[in-house]
Amino acid sequence: MLNSYRFILNCLLFLSFTNLYNCEAQSDGYIAIIPPFHSRQEIGSTESPLQLLHQRFVVFVYQNAVAVYSESNFINQSENVVEQEFALPSTGHDENGIAPGGRISNGILSVQLWIQNERLNSKFIQDGSEDWYTAQTRFAPHEKRKVKALFWAETSLTDIDSLPGLDTTIIVNGKRGFLINLAHAAVWNNIIESIDIYVILKDGILPNGETFSAKPSNYDLKDSTLSWSMNNLEPSSSDNIEILYESLNNSDSTKNTMAKLSTFIVKHTYDQLIYFATQLDEL
Repeated sequence: MLNSYRFILNCLLFLSFTNLYNCEAQSDGYIAIIPPFHSRQEIGSTESPLQLLHQRFVVFVYQNAVAVYSESNFINQSENVVEQEFALPSTGHDENGIAPGGRISNGILSVQLWIQNERLNSKFIQDGSEDWYTAQTRFAPHEKRKVKALFWAETSLTDIDSLPGLDTTIIVNGKRGFLINLAHAAVWNNIIESIDIYVILKDGILPNGETFSAKPSNYDLKDSTLSWSMNNLEPSSSDNIEILYESLNNSDSTKNTMAKLSTFIVKHTYDQLIYFATQLDEL
C-alpha cells in the first residue's frame, strides 16, 4: 500500500513539473517595442484625415536599454478642423495587434512629448491590458504640425515587472533586443513620404559581433551607426526593424539596475539625443 501511495505521489509530482515546464515554454515573449504615434480614436471605416509625411527615429543602444528620439510630421488633408489624440503604446502592446503569436512590449518609460516645440504633459491611460501615453492637439485645415517624443525601454528579452525609479535588482547578462514597429504607422492617411532610422551603438556593442544581428539587412553602416531610409511607402510588418544582441560586459553595478538606467538616460542621454537629431537637420 505504501508503495502505491509513493507511486501516485511521484506521478503527481511529475505532472506538476511537466505543467510548469509547459507553461514556461508557452509564455509570451517580451521585447522592447519602439512605436510610432498611434491613433486610438474611433474612426470606423473612415481613414484618418491626417497624413504622416515624415517619420524619424534616432535610437541610442546600450547594454541594457535603448533611448529613443521620435519625430513625426503630420498634415491635415481635410477642409475641416481636426482634434487629434496622439498615443504611444507602452506595456502590454502586441506587435501584431490582436493577432496570435506576437511578442508583447515590456514597456516604454519616462515619456516626454512636444507638439510644435511646445512641451506637453502627457496623459497615462490604461486601456484593457495596454498602457498608453497620450496628448491632444488641434489641426486647422491643411495645417502641418511636428510631434516629437523622447522615451526609453530596457531591452532584456524577459518581462521585468518593476518601477524604474525604485527597482535596484541587477539586470543580469543575457540576450537583448528591440523592434521598431513601423507597420502601425500605416494607420494614417495615404503613403508616408519618408522614414529615416538611425541606430547608434554604445557601450562597446559591435555591429559585426557574433551576437549582433539587424534586419532588414538593407542598412547603411558607418562606424557604429546603422541607418535605414525608406521613401513613399505604406509600411507593413516586413518593414519593421529588429535588432538582437547580447549584454556580455554588464559589470558596472552603477548602471545595470532599472533605477540607475532611468537616472542615467533621463539626465544625460535625452540631451544627447536631441543634439544628435539637430545635427542631422544641419547635414
